[in-house]
Amino acid sequence: MVVAVVADPIAPGSWSRFGCEVNALSPAELFDRYMRSRFLYPDKRARLAPYWPLILDNWQRAGLAGELIHWVASHDDPDGGWASVTCWRSTHGGWHVQHLVSSDTILGGRAVMLAAQAARNTEPQDAAAQNWFSPSNRYAALAFGTISRSLGPERSLVAPGAYTMVPLELACALRPDGPQWSVAELDGGACPELAELARHCRGEVYVRAEGLDRDDLCLTDVDRLYRLVGLRRYRRIWVLCDASGTARAAALAYRGPLGFNFSFLENRCDLLIAPDLDADEARRATDALLAAACPAYGDFEPAAIPLTTATPVDHLIQAGAEPMRPYTRALWLAEACPDFYRHIDELYTRRLRGRGIHPRSSA
Repeated sequence: MVVAVVADPIAPGSWSRFGCEVNALSPAELFDRYMRSRFLYPDKRARLAPYWPLILDNWQRAGLAGELIHWVASHDDPDGGWASVTCWRSTHGGWHVQHLVSSDTILGGRAVMLAAQAARNTEPQDAAAQNWFSPSNRYAALAFGTISRSLGPERSLVAPGAYTMVPLELACALRPDGPQWSVAELDGGACPELAELARHCRGEVYVRAEGLDRDDLCLTDVDRLYRLVGLRRYRRIWVLCDASGTARAAALAYRGPLGFNFSFLENRCDLLIAPDLDADEARRATDALLAAACPAYGDFEPAAIPLTTATPVDHLIQAGAEPMRPYTRALWLAEACPDFYRHIDELYTRRLRGRGIHPRSSA
């Protein structure tokens, strides 16, 4: 059996060339499919339940902007199988790829993933994309956890980390002991010191993917796009400096429409801690930055700070913070998209051949 999904991963093309549609499903229909496929498993449904009307409204508003800030690619097989993947604008040129769901079809999953990459190849403004996945998900670990080998470390990054929900009341009560470092909120202009700290902590790919090497760090221009449909997307940043004025840690508080990601990663607070700080210094830096970032989450419906960090936060968990399921983060730069397309194509080709299906290469 030979099945072809043929397209040039470099040249412009339409979604239909892959047998896909974009934004063809209403949020209500998509969410119903999520539930029937058990992508929305009981624990996650229970966590989202108090905010479900707001989440649905946020997705509906995003749809009014077409593909400007959010889109859903979907594929329907003739025999009833279906697949979808969603993507939303995170920074000026950065996109968050998520919610890859495939029900009774491997070809559908292949189609939406390849179509999504081909579409992004045609956008010269794009800078990078990222995906957060559970390392226990075998397919996600293969698709995203191996990109450093396929794309090279100069164009991609795979970064394990912890994800913890810190109750806002706990965060606001933190009072770091010991020598007091200075903590200041950035005004949104370019900050070379922050970029250098981020390089030291995560590397150049992270800096470029999050737009930390440019101005408008508060994402004012991105916020204007979201405001067109009554939504918000912005970032507030606090930097902690030592006595010499050197940046040693930072908190990047991302705020966006609740539920764009069903784990609330659209509202994460990403913590950067210089790796040469000892455990006690890292703990005090964490506490100081979380306390400073509290005002950014005063209107966050879950009344918590979704904290992502590579630094242990056991003291927060002992104090009542909730550890979430582990997530690994994959980031790849725009110039790696053609190779990422081939990476996904080869992965699905191996899966299909294992089932006796021999798809024609689309690279």
